[in-house]
Amino acid sequence: VIAQCPWKRDDELLAKQARIDGELERFSNETAPDFAAFPREIAGILRFIHNHLFDSALNVAAARRSCGLRNNNVRAAFRICVGLGLREYIETLRLQAAERLLRGGDLEVYLVAMAVGYDHQETFCRAFQRQFGCTPSEHRLAVRSLPVGPDVKNDCKEKTSTHCRIL
Repeated sequence: VIAQCPWKRDDELLAKQARIDGELERFSNETAPDFAAFPREIAGILRFIHNHLFDSALNVAAARRSCGLRNNNVRAAFRICVGLGLREYIETLRLQAAERLLRGGDLEVYLVAMAVGYDHQETFCRAFQRQFGCTPSEHRLAVRSLPVGPDVKNDCKEKTSTHCRIL
């Protein structure tokens, strides 16, 4: 058996990274809200979130701190204006981006998780299952219209579901 050339593997990873970067940039452009339609403080937080969406250090405290906001009423105002809390908004956007990446079918779940801002694949898988009702691998198969069977690799080390909510 001849081992695969190491530089070929590097080329494959670089190609995947380029595809991921391109898809995430398109996603960011498509999902950016009209910041002018929001109050100044909310627009500032939204702008920061959209500029750092896939940074694993992004969280509610970082968003508030970056905008110089210390008032907890900002959370309530954000929920009123956007319809979701700060954490839910960030998670929803990240998971929508992940779902888009998984449609391609050949990206490993850990690459998708890291690309959309999750440091740990298990955390990503739990969030994905909460949002879509299935694991990322099951979702990928459901999108391809293949039946999900017992031979599906469960990348999340979680109990698998029997159906998947596809957006």
